[in-house]
Amino acid sequence: IMDINGLVVNEKELIDKLRKRVSDLDIGPEFHYDDTYYKKWLKARCFDLERAEEMLRKHIKFVRGNGLDKIEENFTPKEVTKYFHTAKLGYDRDGFVVRIFNLGASDLRGLVLSLPKIDLYRYITNLILSDIREQEQDYPERKSHLEQHVYILDFNGLSWSTIVDRGVVQHTYFILKKYEANYPENMKAVYIVNTPSFFNFIWSWSKSVLPETITSKVEILPSEDAPSIITRNIDSNILPVSIGGTKVDEDGNPECASMYLMPLNEPVPESLMLYQQLGVLENDPAATRIVVECGCASRIELMVKEPKSVIQWDFQTIDYDIRFGLSLKEDEAEESTEIITPHRVECHMYPETGTFKCLNAGLYELVFDNTYSWVTNKEIIYKTKIIPPSEISNN
Repeated sequence: IMDINGLVVNEKELIDKLRKRVSDLDIGPEFHYDDTYYKKWLKARCFDLERAEEMLRKHIKFVRGNGLDKIEENFTPKEVTKYFHTAKLGYDRDGFVVRIFNLGASDLRGLVLSLPKIDLYRYITNLILSDIREQEQDYPERKSHLEQHVYILDFNGLSWSTIVDRGVVQHTYFILKKYEANYPENMKAVYIVNTPSFFNFIWSWSKSVLPETITSKVEILPSEDAPSIITRNIDSNILPVSIGGTKVDEDGNPECASMYLMPLNEPVPESLMLYQQLGVLENDPAATRIVVECGCASRIELMVKEPKSVIQWDFQTIDYDIRFGLSLKEDEAEESTEIITPHRVECHMYPETGTFKCLNAGLYELVFDNTYSWVTNKEIIYKTKIIPPSEISNN
């Protein structure tokens, strides 16, 4: 027996139970009443209520702890992300986003030397959320949060040395695991095209470490079959000729290079790589040096007088990591409200940079938390800046 939304009655009962069990999480009214939102967490854990609740709670903790719940308000992509060639192509015939990742033409080794794993994940999260918002605007008749995407991975030109590079492997594994944990049932299909001769070996290994929820959605398309398969549910006129479609640039380029922010195969400049930035703060006269003792936390106060100002921060530690967070006091009598939950950052390996758009005026605090360490003091070099709305609009 199915209800009007196509849900089996037993599923409906589980959805209601999950909604009730996580009612303390303040998920938001736009999701609270949407059965589809709860169903995807249940489906991702084979309708095991306990495991679905655990997954959803971990998701909320992860996104809030890393500032991902407010990313659409505050995200500024780092310069190096321009070298990661991706573009939204349009929609499939069911109205779901189709996005291409031209991995073979991206300097993946340069990217992993220039972006910490969590920053790359923030960038991809922002892409996903932007695609979701555009999909909702273009298909407003959808009443539920049914967010599914089609991804096309173009491997043309990808070398063996890149695909087995330790940093590339670690970044890729981190991104895929976090994607599976935080966007269940988001992946409608993945088409991998223009694969190199050694890809079957790589794919066999990948299937042994990636969850079945990802590998089951993947189709590897031989060049001769790509046009007929990839256009089964996607119009050929939105797909570049190089991946089996009919679209070309005005100059006839079959890869539609004009879709991307940088020329294809452009290497990441060495100046953007993290090891080049490690000593910059130490020599910056505007930077401040402090020591956070073991078992303690230090709070750097920033008084923001105008709403919609932007806080900027840069910091690094010497030798060890530290927890970092952001909080707000709108009134002196109030307790601090946590904006970014303190989380460990590897700022001894590369400088941590960030921005936050302050919707409200008040006393903001950068939190350097060393309470988890009982034996090691942490030396921090940092600098901050408050940019008022007038300067932001002028720029």
